[in-house]
Amino acid sequence: MPLPITRASLAGLNQRFFGAPPLEVLRFTAETFGERAALLSSMQRAGCALAHMADRAGLALDVLFVDTGVLHEETRATRDRLAATHPRLRVLTLSPRQTMAEQLAEHGPLYLSKAGQERCCELRKSAPLLATRGRYDALIGALRRSEGGRRGAVTTFDLDPELGALRVHPLAHTSDDELDAYIAAHDVVINPLHAMGFPTIGCFPCTTPVRPDEGARAGRWRHLADVTYCGLNPTDREDEASCIVLDERYRDALSPNQEVRQ
Repeated sequence: MPLPITRASLAGLNQRFFGAPPLEVLRFTAETFGERAALLSSMQRAGCALAHMADRAGLALDVLFVDTGVLHEETRATRDRLAATHPRLRVLTLSPRQTMAEQLAEHGPLYLSKAGQERCCELRKSAPLLATRGRYDALIGALRRSEGGRRGAVTTFDLDPELGALRVHPLAHTSDDELDAYIAAHDVVINPLHAMGFPTIGCFPCTTPVRPDEGARAGRWRHLADVTYCGLNPTDREDEASCIVLDERYRDALSPNQEVRQ
């Protein structure tokens, strides 16, 4: 029997896990969804920390990495290092249908205008992930409230209507200091671009370093006004239909009345 889930119905589950350590959220998700759970990573620091937590806990998860074809070589090298040093994880690279050269030949440099940027991100980032629809019921991401903006109210559990899956954010309530402490205390693979002035990292045509007096996302789409996010995460998009349908077998696990295992 189908199990419809709305954002309102997730309120109890979010309360149940409020303040729970990220590892507890990771374990719950892996145990509940098994092979139908995956971790999303763009090979930035928070995502790499999550991958380290999962591997260290013995959680065999797929890691979905979208290679847009115009990423920095340091980002691809980070992917390779993460795959080599986290043997329990299976890093899967998702690619756009067209190469960047083919897209340029057909559409020109889309990223030079706001409307074009949205289309470019849709073709090169969102479409490869959307192609996995039906394969996973839970997608684990690294969004945190301390990032501010639209992410300032991110919840541990949310919906992704486009992919028909739960979005899980184990680090939702993790502060910058807590993330820094975890990375410093463990041998976490880190994208070297972070040390070169890139707080956040995307495609090289649309990502620049930032000055000390700028916000963390000032280097993303610097050439365009009022563009901050690519739209890959539902949290970053405008409000949309907020319901997904999962299998009945998840009903008990997603009940807010279950106790969190410590």
